[in-house]
Formats: sequence, C-alpha cells, structure tokens
Amino acid sequence: MQTVEMKERIGTSFGPSYAVLNLSKVGLRYFRFMIKSSPKSRSRLLKVFADHPNIGWIFSATGWFNLAVGVWAKDNAEINDISTSIRSVLGKDDKIVYQSELTSLYGFGDRLIGKDFSPMPIIDAVYSPIELTPIELDYIKLLTLDSTQDSNELSEVLGIPSNEVDILTQSLTEKGIIVGYQERINYTGIYYKVFIDTLSKKNSHAVDVLLEKLWTDPKCIYVERANGKYDLEFELILARKGDLKPYLKDFGEYKTAILTENLYTNLYPLNKTANLRAIQEALVGQDGPVIDFRNSKLWYLNHHGADAYLSIYENRAYFETMEKSELDLFDEVASYIRTGHDDIKYSVMDIGSGDGLKGRVFIERLGEKDVKGYYPIDIQPIELAVALRTHQEGAYAKHPTLLDIENLPARFPLTLLPSEEQVYVFFGGTYGNFKSAEINQYLKPIVQPGIEMLISMPIITEGKTEEEIIASYTGTKFQDMTFGPLAQIGFKLEDFETSTLQDDLHVYIAMEDQRLVSSYILKEDVVVLGRTFDKGTTFKMTSSWKPTLDQVIDALAQDFDVKKTFHNKDMSISLVCAKTT
Repeated sequence: MQTVEMKERIGTSFGPSYAVLNLSKVGLRYFRFMIKSSPKSRSRLLKVFADHPNIGWIFSATGWFNLAVGVWAKDNAEINDISTSIRSVLGKDDKIVYQSELTSLYGFGDRLIGKDFSPMPIIDAVYSPIELTPIELDYIKLLTLDSTQDSNELSEVLGIPSNEVDILTQSLTEKGIIVGYQERINYTGIYYKVFIDTLSKKNSHAVDVLLEKLWTDPKCIYVERANGKYDLEFELILARKGDLKPYLKDFGEYKTAILTENLYTNLYPLNKTANLRAIQEALVGQDGPVIDFRNSKLWYLNHHGADAYLSIYENRAYFETMEKSELDLFDEVASYIRTGHDDIKYSVMDIGSGDGLKGRVFIERLGEKDVKGYYPIDIQPIELAVALRTHQEGAYAKHPTLLDIENLPARFPLTLLPSEEQVYVFFGGTYGNFKSAEINQYLKPIVQPGIEMLISMPIITEGKTEEEIIASYTGTKFQDMTFGPLAQIGFKLEDFETSTLQDDLHVYIAMEDQRLVSSYILKEDVVVLGRTFDKGTTFKMTSSWKPTLDQVIDALAQDFDVKKTFHNKDMSISLVCAKTT
C-alpha cells in the first residue's frame, strides 16, 4: 500500500519503476465501484475481480466502503456488461454504495516536498483515440512492468534494433501516451480517498481554492473529476486524521475512506490481453456451427506474466509445488547428461520458455557454473521479459529469442563449438497440444547430429478410463483457463450452456481420439465483434493428448532416436537425438 510519512516523505522501493500512461489516448475509460462486502464474500469477490480482464485496481479500505474496484472499459456497452457481471457475483449481504466514471485524472507521481513536479494526465478528454501497432502494444506492456530496461535489453526482447526502441519511446511520448515515469514506493501514513459533492460548496470560490491547493500540495497523490454525485475526488497521504479537516471545511456533502491495502494492480489493462488480434482473426476467419480455437498461439495469458514479473520468488514457491511431478525428474535427467562430460560447457535453449522458471530450476540441477548461455524462446515479448527477470541472478549469458515454434530452424541450431553442447528443452507438456506428426516436423530440423533435446509429456497409467481423465480436469480452474480467449473478445460465461459435468460449470470436456477437448456451446444468439453467432454454435477451445508412456515413446520414435526416457507415474521426460538411418 502506498502511504507516506509527511515530515520527510521517505519511502523504500519495492520494485522496478514503471511508465505512466494516458489511457484515454488509446480509447479507454475508467469506472469505479465502491463496495461494502461481507466477510463471507470477500475472498470470492477478490478472486473474481482479479481474474477479470478489465480490472485495473482493487483496494481494501475502511470507512464509506471496504472494497474499491477500478475498471477500464472502451464504451458504455462494455461497462454495462462488466457492471452486470460484478453485480451477479455479489452476495445478499454485499452492496455497491457508489459507482461513477472519472472524466479526468491527474497523478503527481513521486512528488517530493520542495521538488519540482509535472502532473501526469492519466485520463482526460480525447476525441480521436490512437490505435497502437502490435509492436507499440508489446513495448508499452514492458514499460508498465519495468521502465529501467535500457534500449539494448528491450530490443532483444522485442526483436527489433535498439534505435527503433528509441524511436518508439519518442513517438509514444510525443503522442501523449507516455506521460511520465514513477517509482513503486512503500510509504508510511494515512492514505485518504475523498469524494466531494461540489454543489454543496459553502461559497462560490470553494472549488477553485481547493483545486489550487491540491495542485501544489505535496500531500496530494491524485486529483480526479467524475460524472457522479461526488464529482470531485482526491487522494491524500496524511500524518494524522485531524489533518483532513482543512480540505473539507468549505463543503457540506462529502464521503471519505482510508485505503488500507492495495490488493491488486494492473497498470496497463492490455497486460491482461493475450494475442487479442490473433484471437479476433481466428474468430472472424471461421463460419458455421463449429468455431475452432485449438491453436496454442492463443494461450499466452499475459497478465499472469505481469504478475510473475513483480513477484518472481513467491511464484517460484507455488510453481515448485504445482509442477512437482516434472521437477522431480530433473535431478536424474541432469545427472545423466553430465555423466562423462566434466569439461563441457552447456547452452540451454528453452522452447516455449514462458516465465523461465523451469529453465532456471533445470540449470541449477545441471550445474550453473557449467552453463555458458540461456536462450528463452517464446512468441510473446512480455514472457521473455519475465524469463529474463527469473534468470537475472544467473552468471551465464541470456539471449532472449522472440520466435514462433514453427520458425525455430530460422535461428537454431547454433554452430557447435569444441567442448560445448547445446541442450534443447521443451518442458511443460506443450508437445501434446499438437498432433505428434506436426510437432515432430517443427522440432526435427533442430535435432541434428550432436544435438540433444529433452521433451516433457504428462502420461496416464495403462487402463485409466476416459471418465477418470475427464474428472481430473473438471473444475473452475480449467474453465477459467479455457474461457480466456472468449472473454477477451466479449463473450460471457452466461452466454453458454451449463455443462453436463457440473451444475456451476459451462465448459464441456470430452475425449476425442485420445485427446482431451474443451468446448463451449451458445445457449442463445449472441452478437460479438459485429457478428451474430447462432444458438448452438460450438467453440472448441483446447486439445491435448493424453497418452501412456509407451505411446509417447512411440510418437517420438517416428522421427527421432529416443536415447532414454525418465518417468514417474504422472510425467515423462525423453532425451531424443537425430534419427540414424
């Protein structure tokens, strides 16, 4: 929670600085919901809000409300849908006490007493929003996570020359999209959120006098105008509760709350957008009663990457618990690779690296001192940024590589050098998202003589029934993941039929040719992206292979020599090399 000691206003940094954006410039509007939530509903509401793609802030508070939710939206239709979805999850003892839209918002950043400052317009009047290019979107996502990366680092992650990074910075600043930079700082003090009804002013100059005071007051963090009853808002950090009175003396109607904890922050809403353009194209390019989204490129949910960037060590502890079946094999795998290779230096190429945590753990088990370089390979710049942060303490070189899996041969393999080995790793079971013949052809050009690749795949025990496999995936966690792309383009869960698997689910799960397929079926006609989708339209979302150990080995053996397979009851890791004729 950002609060401040007003005598000296000294704070400690808790993360990398970030770029502040004028989100009105890109066509976004900002709405707030002030909620009195019951203790019984609180944790459930927090999860629902944090998972929603439009949520920007969640604060805990005392006073007029105890939960504040900020929402970014493009238009009235979108905010109405969001408002309806928020109200639908409230319990009988929960109440929205106030909601409004901000018409202007100015932030004063890390304004210090006696120092110059420039107010940053975060929301203002914009008549022609600027449409960002895909590279501008990726660049902004990175800057809102960490603005300390230099042009060379950003150019590696974005896959463009460093001079183009400088051009991006200049262009976005001149357009008024980047309006400043700010530190993440923990302060001490009392953080007040104040709502004033300016019609209750006690004299004709009260509003002007207050605004002039706030504009130069180092205690003020934000000044806002809104379109609700309480049309003037501001946020102050004070040393004592009694210090608030001078700000309120000229008004008869106002509300206050003390913000006690920042529960969730999403500085740029599009960090919650995966490959939105690719999703839209996949939708628009298909007609008929079945729409097929089973393309692994659509499954990069960037807000998880953004969260990981700021809490990498907390995430690692959770990750090591959730991924235990795969990580448990790493010691045995690393020991096998190292046997008889005491003087070898390794380069580790991490295909579909994601947050880089599995690559980091594998390097630790392999022996960090013997690793020369790490190559995280991913389709999303934000994932590469997270992977670099995960590996920032590693003494080895890092080479982020922005690349589609089908284009791997354009960069790899690298030239083999004496006393060096390249180890390609394809962890996490992504292999099973493709048909084996297809994914083998993507990987085969890399696995040349002298090159080895580790491929992970979850396995099922012989004789496990389809019903048992389906039951292990039935739940809200799987539904949240599979519904992601549909939510981003405007569908709501309520648009779809209730699942036959469980009354509170909408996802259908079935086995088709030994592949677990998730889908959603429209229960009524729905208009999305200007197109009407008929009742009964089926959206097939994911498809993943559920093989036995022998079937995994057989699939790999079609195009590779399977040198050795390590496994436990849930996971296999196969070491493959070029097939000999």
